[in-house]
Amino acid sequence: MKMIAIALAGLLWAGAASAQESGIRVRSVRVLATDPDALATFYKNAFGMSETRRPADRPAFKEIALNSGSTVDLAKKSTTTPIVIATRPKDAPAGAMASLILEVPDLDKAIASVTKHGGKLQRPAGKSAEGLNFAFVTDPDGNQIELVNTPK
Repeated sequence: MKMIAIALAGLLWAGAASAQESGIRVRSVRVLATDPDALATFYKNAFGMSETRRPADRPAFKEIALNSGSTVDLAKKSTTTPIVIATRPKDAPAGAMASLILEVPDLDKAIASVTKHGGKLQRPAGKSAEGLNFAFVTDPDGNQIELVNTPK
């Protein structure tokens, strides 16, 4: 299973490089949550992100867009891929629709921040055959996040 995850991570990185060459880019990553506001607070606190907009804000369905940046202005100017947290139906399992991969400058600090803010370590840090450091965590709503770090 670990080898499959490593192979998949390698394919994702290769696919990202090909996508950039062809002009294709990831517009956003959707993360489903039973409580979008609470989960947005987790990402703000754990990763220093800020809310940039609310594409939908109805009682039955909400979307909250976040991006890298400690202020709204910085997040709006960010060139990184935004996260859109959307309402997940109560009967849908966590992680049912979205998968999130975040590159972090320090893997150990990121894991510590996740657990400090209510997330859980799912699979401890490891290293791929290509030298990529990775770990799997979950946010407080059970969504899986793969944290990756390229050694310098």
